[in-house]
Order: sequence, then C-alpha cells, then structure tokens
Amino acid sequence: MRRITVFLAGLIMLAVWAGPVTANEFTDVIDAFDRDNGDPFDLNISIGYERYSKSGVIRRESYAATPHEWDYYAYLSMAKYSQVTHILNMELDIGLFKDISLRTRVPLILSDTRELKKKGTGWLSGEDNLFSVPFKSAERSGLDYLAVGLWWGILAQDRDDTKPNWTIYAEGRFGVGDELKAACHTTGTELCSQSGYNTKGGISRGLNELAIGTRLSRRYGIMDPYFGFEALMGWSKGGAIFTIDDNSAGQINDQPPIIGSIDFGIELVPWDIPSEFRKFVIGIGARASYHSEGREATPLFDALGTSDYFNNQEYVDFNGNDENDGGEEEVALRSWTGMTDVENYATFLGRIYFMIQPAKYVKFRVGMDLGHETEHFITKTDQCPADKVQAGGTCIIYNWGHRPELDRPGSRFRAEETLLFSLFIDATAQF
Repeated sequence: MRRITVFLAGLIMLAVWAGPVTANEFTDVIDAFDRDNGDPFDLNISIGYERYSKSGVIRRESYAATPHEWDYYAYLSMAKYSQVTHILNMELDIGLFKDISLRTRVPLILSDTRELKKKGTGWLSGEDNLFSVPFKSAERSGLDYLAVGLWWGILAQDRDDTKPNWTIYAEGRFGVGDELKAACHTTGTELCSQSGYNTKGGISRGLNELAIGTRLSRRYGIMDPYFGFEALMGWSKGGAIFTIDDNSAGQINDQPPIIGSIDFGIELVPWDIPSEFRKFVIGIGARASYHSEGREATPLFDALGTSDYFNNQEYVDFNGNDENDGGEEEVALRSWTGMTDVENYATFLGRIYFMIQPAKYVKFRVGMDLGHETEHFITKTDQCPADKVQAGGTCIIYNWGHRPELDRPGSRFRAEETLLFSLFIDATAQF
C-alpha cells in the first residue's frame, strides 16, 4: 500500500512540475526574426497521407394519404452508402515575424469512390423509381481547394510562464480544379441510365471558403489541455452546381452550410527534453460541429443527378399542376444537377494521435479519427420562399430548386447511422 501511495505521489508531482516547456502541438506557431530566441528564420515542410471513409443508411419517408391530408409517416430503408477518399496532404509553414506565420496547404485527392448498395424493400409498388440500386459513382481525383492562412501566437507560455498559449488564425480556401458534376461508373453493376452520361465527375465543390478560429492551451507538467473554436463559411464561385440558370427564380438555398466547431482535449508529454528539441506527445481530443441548413452534394448526388426521371420529368408544383408557362419548365430541366438542400445537423469526432520528435529538424505523427453524423434530411426545401407567399397562400415566385418527389413531406430522404473514420500519418521537416 505504501509503495502504491509513493508511486501515485510521484505521478502527481511529475504532472504538476513547472519546469521548462515546449509549445503545444495544437497551438504552436513558428517564428522568425526573434531576438528573444536568437532565431532568424523558421520554415516547416510537411507531407502526409490520410484515408477518410464515410458510411451510413439512406431512408425515405412513406406516407399513407387520406382524402384530405397525410396522416402517417414511416421511414423505409432504401440503400447503404459508402465513400472512401485517399488524400495526400502537403503543407508549407513560413515564419514571418516573431510569432506570426504564413501556412499554405494543398490537400491532393488521390482517389474518391462512392457507392450505393441495396438495403430494405426498395421502391414501393406504384412509386416512380428515381434511381437504381446498386449504384457506383465515377472515381474522382484532383484538387478541391488550395488553402492560405495567417497564424498569430498572441501569447506563449515558453516566453512567459504566467501566461497560456493563445493563437488566432484566418485561412482562405480557394476552389480549384474541375467542378463537381454528377457522374457514374461505366463498369458498375448498374450503369447510368441517362443517355450521354458523364463518367468524369470532377472533384472541386466550386467554393471559396474562409475559416477563422482561436486556440488556447496551458501546460501543467506532462499535461497540456487545450480548447479551440472555428467558424467556416463558404461561397459559391458562381458555377452551375449551386445556382439554377434563372437568377430571378426564388431559390431558397444557393450556398453550402455554415459550420461552427469546438475542439477540446489534452496532450500528454511523458518525454520532453527542450534543450535537445526532443519530445513524445500523446494527444486525445474531440471536435463537435454544427452544420446549418444549406445546399450540398449529398450521398444521393450522383444517383439523382444522372437520373432519367429528373432530366426528362416536367416540373410540377406541390399540388401536381404542370408549371409550363413562359418557359419555366425549360429552366427547371436545365437547372437540375443533383444538388439538394439539407437539414441542419451535427457531427462529433474523437481523435487520438502520437507524435515523436527525435531531433531538432524532424517530427512524425500518426493517429485516427472516429465520429458520427446525426441523422438529418438530405432532400428538404420548400416550394415557395416564405417572403413570396401572398394572402390566401398564392406563391409569387416558385423555388425551382424544389422537387416534389424529393422535398414534399412524405417523400423526403434522410441520412442515418452515419459513421466517419480516418487514419492519418505525416512527417515534418523543421528548419
């Protein structure tokens, strides 16, 4: 008993020992032209590999209609979906002045594959078959965006041990590469039904984005807890994927969701020799994100975008009336890309990683993320914008992004049981 007590006391003393510290991995910012550190210039070059996967179940509402109203909703399983992405992450970090650095990231997508497999009863008798299952999307690769950001370490514990580490940053992500288009795999079990189908779907979401955030950490012996917040906003570059052809139409959502995220966790540093620039870090953390309502390429994007049903079907309003006056039907047909409005939802991710820096000029990291995406509708938009409804319920301007077969209550699709998983490994050279 005495030995256990001594051992625990030793661990506590080690955990709270306030000796020299090195920067937290989460809040670290390289510096330059810094007299305090005798450091004229810093440059980091990183390269890494990530395997990301997403899988879940697609369900659809089914209604039993009375002569007057829908009185019952059930969810029927339609398909299992999966997405696997292989990414080569490249990063250049340049110290500008003291604790200010410029970071450039290039996430090169080596391969992105998506697939729908049959689950459940499928289409009910009398329903229009909107797409076929199994369905395999075209394999994609290339660049989605290039990122450039400024990072500023406002406070640093290794400069003043009475202060925490506090970092703020702003990062611009600029869409590049071929814009995403609905596409199908040519040798899949089910080929694209649409005549002249596209087999090269592009990879860029056609967005420019801005991420702003702040990060805090404080070292207590071997323990280094951290906290961060980030907001990510995106804007369409004006391509056809987000907006319909007629700019005067009443489209409700023409931008992606806004995402707010909170990070928290702890880094354990059981081995640290600051004078020799050596350390070993175990990181355990989590991220919770809120995604607002917006327009996205959902797991049904390729299947819906290459469907004969939507490319040939005349647009009809909520009551089943043909809307073919003044060319509106033609606008609706030209505008169909497979993009849909999605309900707001949340994601929760847990992370663990191991980092070792055996010498001053190099460090290695390996880890994994495991998470869940809350269930939400992936086809959900109103036929008439709220500010376009007159007294008596007459709609002035229809939302041509609405499709009754997808967006009407009793016909909407949902993503459920979504699992997120990634493995990553990277190496950094430090100069």
